[in-house]
Formats: sequence, structure tokens, C-alpha cells
Amino acid sequence: MNLKPAALLCCLLSPSAFGGETAKDFLGDFVIGAYQLIGKSPDSGSTYQGALQIYSENHQLKIKREIGGSVIFGEAAIEDAVHGEATVLRMRFQENSIAYESTCLVQSDLDNYARISCHLYQANKGSKTPGLEALFIDHSKI
Repeated sequence: MNLKPAALLCCLLSPSAFGGETAKDFLGDFVIGAYQLIGKSPDSGSTYQGALQIYSENHQLKIKREIGGSVIFGEAAIEDAVHGEATVLRMRFQENSIAYESTCLVQSDLDNYARISCHLYQANKGSKTPGLEALFIDHSKI
């Protein structure tokens, strides 16, 4: 059998490939973990580093961001984007009374952990230049 990569990916992401679990459920489970975070603020050149934890609480993805001594909690979800042509991780949180949202692509690193790259912007407003965040699994917490 000679399957093209796209056909193989389709087969791997079918619900039957996960024993009834959907691709969104699989991706939601895949991103759970503790990450090192490197970022650039929206509409600014300032950079920062910290930690982010993605966890499940009552079947809902939650986040805990720790940057510069402050801790912020928020929510996350696996959602369709680009009219259903892509699946992304969306994270939402508030900082200094400003609502933020990030749209993230999830890939696998060479050790089969999630590696996540995000555009960060003000929710319902957007940004002239979105912020950027990269999340790398924190191997010290595995």
C-alpha cells in the first residue's frame, strides 16, 4: 500500500485511530504539561520569559501563567480556525484588566512532547503587531 503523507495523516487523525477519541481530544491531552515560555508583548518590542502550565480541570483545559513574579490563570481550548481548515490551541486570560487571547500551533518536538508557537493579541480588539510566544516542555517537571 502506497499512501501519500496527507492520506496517512487523515487516517491517523480519524476517531477510530484513537479508539473513539477525536483528534481534538487527542490534541487536548497532548498539550497538557508544564512549559518554559519565551515571549514578546503585543504592540511592543519588550520580551519576557516565564512558565506556563496547561492542565485539565472538570474536562476543561486551564492555564497558569507565571511571568515576572505574577501568576495569572486562564482557559484554553482546542478549536477550529480558518473556516475549519486548521485546528489550533486558543488560550484566553486577563492581565491588568485587559483581555488577551492567543492562537497557537501545536507541533511535536523530537522527544514527542508538544512544542507550541503562538500569536498573542488583545481579545476582541486585535493588535497592530501581535505578540509572540514559544512554549517548550519543561523537562525538569516531567
